[in-house]
Amino acid sequence: MNERDRHLGMDRDITRRDFIQLGGAGLVGARLAAAGLGAGALGGCGPDAAEDGGGVPPASEPYSDALGSDWYGPGGVGDYAASHGNTPDLVRTAHRLRDARHEATLRDATETSELYDAVIVGGGLAGLSAAHHFRRLRPGGRCLVLDNHPVFGGEAKRNEFEVGGVRIMGPQGSNDFGVPPVTGEPDDYFTALGIPREFHYAPYDGDLRIPLENFGFMHWVQDRFSVGHFFPDGGGRWVHDLWDDTSRAPWSEPVRDGFARWRTARLSDHVPEDAAGAPDDPPRWLDRMTLKEYYEGTLGLPPEVTAYVNRILASIIGLGCDAVSAWWGYYFSLPGFGIPNRYDGVTLHSFPGGNAGIARYFVKNLIPDAIAGERELGDIIEGAIDFAALDRDGQTVRIRLASTAIDVRHAGPRSESERVRVTYVNDGQAHTVEARGVVMASGGWMNRHVLADLPDTHRAAYESFHHAPILVVNVALTNWRFLERLGVAACMYEGDFGFSCNIRRPMYAGSYRPAFGPDRPTVLTFYTTFDGFPGTAAEQGSAARMELLSTPFADYERRVREQMVALFGDAGFDTRNDIAGIVLNRWGHAYVAPGPGFFFGQNGQPAPPDVIREPFGRIAIGHSELRGHQNWTGAAGEGRRALEGLINRV
Repeated sequence: MNERDRHLGMDRDITRRDFIQLGGAGLVGARLAAAGLGAGALGGCGPDAAEDGGGVPPASEPYSDALGSDWYGPGGVGDYAASHGNTPDLVRTAHRLRDARHEATLRDATETSELYDAVIVGGGLAGLSAAHHFRRLRPGGRCLVLDNHPVFGGEAKRNEFEVGGVRIMGPQGSNDFGVPPVTGEPDDYFTALGIPREFHYAPYDGDLRIPLENFGFMHWVQDRFSVGHFFPDGGGRWVHDLWDDTSRAPWSEPVRDGFARWRTARLSDHVPEDAAGAPDDPPRWLDRMTLKEYYEGTLGLPPEVTAYVNRILASIIGLGCDAVSAWWGYYFSLPGFGIPNRYDGVTLHSFPGGNAGIARYFVKNLIPDAIAGERELGDIIEGAIDFAALDRDGQTVRIRLASTAIDVRHAGPRSESERVRVTYVNDGQAHTVEARGVVMASGGWMNRHVLADLPDTHRAAYESFHHAPILVVNVALTNWRFLERLGVAACMYEGDFGFSCNIRRPMYAGSYRPAFGPDRPTVLTFYTTFDGFPGTAAEQGSAARMELLSTPFADYERRVREQMVALFGDAGFDTRNDIAGIVLNRWGHAYVAPGPGFFFGQNGQPAPPDVIREPFGRIAIGHSELRGHQNWTGAAGEGRRALEGLINRV
């Protein structure tokens, strides 16, 4: 190890020996446990991947069959320690599926003789919602949820740490939520699941305005919190409340003027002649172009404005302005359109581990014994998962983990078949079950390979689905005194790793009441985007996944530490002593990046998601990507729609 790495603390155990542990085994034990997970599939693909429209699938990338514990890294403590982001086995199995290397596995599949009214492929929030509505509509039926991870929830999982006897949590991916009104309708999940509508957070007696979640501070509610913008030029400069006075930013006058015009431009001043008589809401003509074309072409803004927006946009929808339809800038209330901020008056919350809390509420309602305790917030958050209870015979809903669907097809002609055969892999062995109906609550990057009799119309529509990754890094801190010295709780910055990070005030949940203050442990979370690659959306997504999936844990750890030194070193941050743990959550297909025409269609053709939503035979597809913007409410809505479209057949 070189002197620079020692200075960064790369030689430190960062209390992994007694903090990031599995059964007292320490770092080595955690890495070995992570490497020994059961078979699954998610994963990413190389730059020529057929799943993003690249023609003939290549052989699996050399690294994908060699991923191990040094790539995966430690996972923290608790029930989620062995499942953080895409696991090595998930990546390997996904590539084998994409490369059509499962023929022998299919031939050797064991017939289980199990018959279900419905099989739901995918145990994320879309799949859990579908199971919830199955039980509502068929209380005496039989439903099986197949999930390819060691823990349910999809990207709605959490990382847990224990630092100095304090248990702290951060989200692996899916994060914030707003409190919906009481309606009593089938999609009133807060009422149906027993989720409270009022929350209490740890008190803090300092001057910082600290976010409750990990997204709003990036733009939409930035004025509510202590957000600092860091500019590295000239030795580094922090600017607080940037938009109150942009003269403090190291921008040229034309760039400063561009940002001013970005914040005051109005859509109504730029409506094209052929759309002048169209309804104002929604302005469908925006779906003809990218957001970059709208900003730099229609509004004439400098590229520095687009570059600033790129990462904010990528953090919520996958890629930057050159790959995403301009309509989404309007939808997300970004500047340049002169419309009200859709988040004014909205408080965004986050459970201690992000939307893992919502997934746990679904599971507790589906299978009460699966999570210890009662159906109240404290037990939902803190209760241990009883993995054996998830898949017991006799339950209306069963959840089978580490079970990756590799082949789904009708048992006969699609228009006549009364059953669907589902083959999945668990612990290296293939098994086949049958169902009267199947909901594919999994993403298109898998569906196009798993669905053996997918109609040509659906297959063609999937060519418009281009996926992008994200890396979520949770850094456990022994203290955050350096942030208080800087006067920031959330950071936006130009740097070599990521573009934003923040701490949160922890939500109280039962006995989960961690003390909170600058000398107490907390979690600093980075949502790291991959928006700087050239080419088409497909090429950008594939190149980004290549970087995400071929970078060893140690390389990312080094970059995280270096970035934190650059940001916080002058405020007393000590990378050797202030970091208690680092967990990486790599999501190879975190988002679908909706380009022009995704939402409203082009050239007289229907929008691709509308084609995918059409059931075929006894199979329906329902996943959050069909909304373009992937969030928990969209996932739940698509899962419900797909299930209800089949319910009369099951």
